[in-house]
Amino acid sequence: MKGFEGELMRRSPLAACVLELSAHVLDEATLDPIYDQNRGRCYEDKLTFNDFLTLTRDALIHHGGSAHRLFLDLEKTGSHPVDESNYYRKLSNMPEEVSQALLREGTAKLSELMPGPAVALARCFDGFEVIVGDGKKMKNAAKRLKLTRGYSGKLLGGKALVALNVRSGMAIAMSDSLDGQTNDVPLVPALMEQLQGMMRKPILSIWDRQFDDVKTLKKLSSRQGDAFLVRMKQNYTFIPESSRETVDAGGRPVLDEIGVMGKGKKSLRVRRITLLRQDDEDDVVLLTNLMDRTLFAACDLLELYRKRWGIEQVFQQVTETFSLSHLIGSSPKATLLQFSYCLLLYNMTQVIKAYIAEDGKVLASTVSTFYVFNDVRRELLAWAYHTDGSWPHTRRDAEAMRDRLRELLRGKWNPITYKKAADKKPRGKPKPKQRLHGGHTSVQRILDGRVKVLAS
Repeated sequence: MKGFEGELMRRSPLAACVLELSAHVLDEATLDPIYDQNRGRCYEDKLTFNDFLTLTRDALIHHGGSAHRLFLDLEKTGSHPVDESNYYRKLSNMPEEVSQALLREGTAKLSELMPGPAVALARCFDGFEVIVGDGKKMKNAAKRLKLTRGYSGKLLGGKALVALNVRSGMAIAMSDSLDGQTNDVPLVPALMEQLQGMMRKPILSIWDRQFDDVKTLKKLSSRQGDAFLVRMKQNYTFIPESSRETVDAGGRPVLDEIGVMGKGKKSLRVRRITLLRQDDEDDVVLLTNLMDRTLFAACDLLELYRKRWGIEQVFQQVTETFSLSHLIGSSPKATLLQFSYCLLLYNMTQVIKAYIAEDGKVLASTVSTFYVFNDVRRELLAWAYHTDGSWPHTRRDAEAMRDRLRELLRGKWNPITYKKAADKKPRGKPKPKQRLHGGHTSVQRILDGRVKVLAS
């Protein structure tokens, strides 16, 4: 069996990366302060915080987000550390501060292992930590709590406002509310306070149009040197002082203005950049406090704003790939802890992607998170099925851990397996669809060319 386990280890480099990254990032030296400083009235008895997170990880990776199926497997071997109900109670009462610190501190250790930036930005932004912020509701909360059983319709768990580091592609911090219907804007001050405590360099944060009020913009730039890039709703008074016409990278006209937005005490001097689109879509109007047109060209700022879409892709991938669509717990605190841990698993996958990309000498953005994690899951399942699930771990510093990841993933790049489908065969612009007469027809009439369509 010893020889079999050795051969299985040799053939499971992705599983090794996840398990060794988990052990490196979530070691006792990291987890004990996270729990002790943020646990509130919670305490440890038979189930330690480390064991609790290991159970949560196995439920997410091996059992599609089902802790019940996990405990059924553990019961077969008699290896469950506590009763299933004790796990659920600990999950439902976990303070939000623990979820925030778990993501923040865990990602800080993961960031030390990144071989280089996953996304390249224009040189003019080198002096900033570039962050994207957006909110995420925890949907489809289960109605297991007694008070929630008497209602039809879907329930929301908590709400989180997440900060994504654009260069690394990793979620680095979050602020939250137990009320899933809370607006994102009130969560901004707590998130910015975390980011400012984490980063010495000035922060350039990118936000969607709901964050464009003057009060929020002032909070985004409250620390000297911090900057913002926010899409405007186009319903505020703006008095221009100077303007310049230019074009973006695609040759479309751009109006670059500096002036005052708002009135009286609710006014702010900003730079407004308007991308004039020729089609039926709305113009893109951006607000920023980066006033130097020579240093920060309008086309560079417009291109940077396009990176905001990355956080929407993160939320989608976390939901689909890491079982966030199946919430383990029913309380708002439980949903936030699961979301935090799913983001941490996502960040681990980004580190693995970066080393696979380095091995293949390609951009990390071309490597598919879905396909990588699909292989991770298969290798972890094979290891858990054929062994007792434990993996030998050697304590390493950041430099030794980087060497270990390169060793494990050497030769792992495969353009057929891991390249994104969109990069293998880029999608063309969709053709306009013809409207069917009466709203329906048969396949055979289309094949025979007898279909009736409405005039456009």
